[in-house]
Amino acid sequence: MAGTTEGGKKTSEGGRGNPEKASPSAVEKYLKGIHFPAGKEDLIKHARENDAPEDVLHVLGQFEEKQFHTAIDVAKEVGRVE
Repeated sequence: MAGTTEGGKKTSEGGRGNPEKASPSAVEKYLKGIHFPAGKEDLIKHARENDAPEDVLHVLGQFEEKQFHTAIDVAKEVGRVE
């Protein structure tokens, strides 16, 4: 289903597709400008401020409660929760 469009956005890019399927690049897009280290709640707050769609927020909500030091740490956690 990746690559299909819903609401004008590719679901793999953080559209309104399956909430379990926000890609690392979609999550990274909505975390642009965040300062590391950042905790789970910091990531969620920043994504909301950047108008992240529900699928991205859902994935962030499944993150472990820990400090993330780089965007790579965040991408690894996205892979873990998918």
